[in-house]
Amino acid sequence: MARSGESCNHGDAVSPGGVLNRTIYPGCAMSQKRSTLRFSVIYLLLSGCGSSDPAPVNTDAGADADTIDGGGDAAPDSVTDDVSDDSDAAGETDSAEDTTADVEVATPDAEEDTADIVVEPCPEAADGDEIAPSVLHTPRWAFTPWISKDISDRADTEAFVAGFQERDIPVGVVVLDSPWETHYNTFLPNPARYGDFTSLVSNLRDDDIRVVLWITQMVNEFSFDAEAGGDIYEGASPGFELAQRCDFFVNNGTTYAWWKGSGAGIDFFDRDAMAWWHSLQNLVLDAGIAGWKLDFGDEYITTDTVLTDAGEIPHQEYSESYYRDFLEYGQQRRGVEEFVTMVRPYDRSYGFEGRFFARPEHAPVAWVGDNRRDWIGFVDALDHIFRSADAGYIVVGSDVGGYMDRNDENLTEAVAANENTFYSWVAMGALTPFFQLHGRANLTPWTYGTDPEETVRIYRYWSWFHNDLIPFFYSLSEEAIAGRATMIDPVGATEGEWADDWRFMVGDAFLMAPILNDEWTRDVTLPEGDDWYDWWATDATTIAGGTVIEGWTSTDRLRVPLYVRAGSIVPMDISRDVTGLGSAASEGRQTLVWYPSAVENPPLTTHDEDGATTAWTAESRSRGQFTITASRLAAPTSLVIHTASSPTVITQQETDATLTQASSLTEFEAGENVWYFDEAAQRLYVRVAASETAVTLVGNVFI
Repeated sequence: MARSGESCNHGDAVSPGGVLNRTIYPGCAMSQKRSTLRFSVIYLLLSGCGSSDPAPVNTDAGADADTIDGGGDAAPDSVTDDVSDDSDAAGETDSAEDTTADVEVATPDAEEDTADIVVEPCPEAADGDEIAPSVLHTPRWAFTPWISKDISDRADTEAFVAGFQERDIPVGVVVLDSPWETHYNTFLPNPARYGDFTSLVSNLRDDDIRVVLWITQMVNEFSFDAEAGGDIYEGASPGFELAQRCDFFVNNGTTYAWWKGSGAGIDFFDRDAMAWWHSLQNLVLDAGIAGWKLDFGDEYITTDTVLTDAGEIPHQEYSESYYRDFLEYGQQRRGVEEFVTMVRPYDRSYGFEGRFFARPEHAPVAWVGDNRRDWIGFVDALDHIFRSADAGYIVVGSDVGGYMDRNDENLTEAVAANENTFYSWVAMGALTPFFQLHGRANLTPWTYGTDPEETVRIYRYWSWFHNDLIPFFYSLSEEAIAGRATMIDPVGATEGEWADDWRFMVGDAFLMAPILNDEWTRDVTLPEGDDWYDWWATDATTIAGGTVIEGWTSTDRLRVPLYVRAGSIVPMDISRDVTGLGSAASEGRQTLVWYPSAVENPPLTTHDEDGATTAWTAESRSRGQFTITASRLAAPTSLVIHTASSPTVITQQETDATLTQASSLTEFEAGENVWYFDEAAQRLYVRVAASETAVTLVGNVFI
């Protein structure tokens, strides 16, 4: 990736590489240039840098590192604290060169005034500080819908969550984006924004909602929030002087401008630096956070090679070490089932050349972010998802609806919200394993668009659709990690074949053909070799593979072209009647939806909540009957079978017991070991009890 020299448009001294050697007014910094203007520059201009009503100055940057909710009133216990507290009114501190000078200070020839400044010793790694390699695993909870805002606080976060709960929209993860810390980056929650942070995490967890925190690998000599409503920070981040003095930064402590100020990058190849860096994370990790959103601060280390404690390495290797270390330490501290990192896979934005960031094996959740909120941004997201999936990333998704309200290639250009883009993006996002609502406009479905009720209807449907598919996504991810399946599979062998089409398979089951225009129409070609069920059809009719559906359209913006391959068995966890495949009576049961094929019904392996697996097979035309076999039933089970034919008898082969036929859906939902045929919907419903041993169900009809 080309990395050219840069300069900063400011009167203070600047090195040939574009390094700021002095701080400037917090919150009013001009960023460096690269191939395009940094987006922080434009946001500063747009948000009125130096306005008469600035955000409150953050005076808690030196909060007690031993208490997660500590205030900023404690006396400083090191030069680190003095550096941040003694900055002048303009927010200036000594340059990086000055702070690395001899730190032993005395008053000569004045015995009564002689005093030594106690300097905090450089932390050192201890024996046993080694971290085990990370495990590629995405916990089941990470497939729930995620929500996030750019600028928030505790009360706003709680109200944000409550808005979804009041409208019965599922939420499983809340991302607290910047600013949440006392400084960039201290890992200490700002008590003015997130007071009693531990109880916030605990209270949300009581509602089965986890907290993920935004972070980067930078430690700042000065910081600012360019966004309206952000914070202003006094002096350097409390850890900056110590890390600079102890040589914990790459490139000899060189500082670089990035969108949150100017800082240096931590050296992930220095054991002592890592011991210190990890110790900073412990308070929030132990408070119960479930992961890090790792933003691409590594992109702002602007050299082709990076000087580390292990020597000079390629920039890409430095980037990969950043994402690897946060995952390894988080998994060690919190456990594999309780921790993820949210990382960038392939990304091209803000004029940077496209590249991969984290390695696939260090990407339990991968998001292609910072796309603009129009059709151009939607296609960019699809392109980045496809490139990432093709490169082996498994759990991939995007910020549904688009993050940017501006053109990332020309940040003076506003990008208007587009309801059709939002609706199509939400539907597409629901079919990707990672599904998150996040945007600079701080999106809420109940305030979006000209008809918020319609937005809520559409967003709620697709959120529940995605949430219902958690067993499908989780099982597929485990199979993909083992090399036995593919999560996202673009239709087309090359990037050139993707363009202007953007169909993709999810596993071997779903075909999604995203809508790409305001007219809500497109042509859809169904892949050859199999028959297909229309997701929206009210009967069990199939469509032959190879069929070209010209001019697909719908007046209902909820609907997009979505098809299921014949032969698919789709595991689901249903607790509402939103998708029409179950109801509240389905809660606490596992649901398997079978789309029978007259040709082939491939086997399925589900990875169940108890940590074990279940093998499933189905046959639709065997000796005048259909059969479904499970190696066990880990929970009470509901089967939904798409068929126009009703059996007269269903038996459990192992016990030779006959299931009871219910006379209505209501009677069916109240029973166990029962079945019901809905002639109008052309669906056969079956309920059977849990079993530790194999279960084979046999119906006396072709389906």
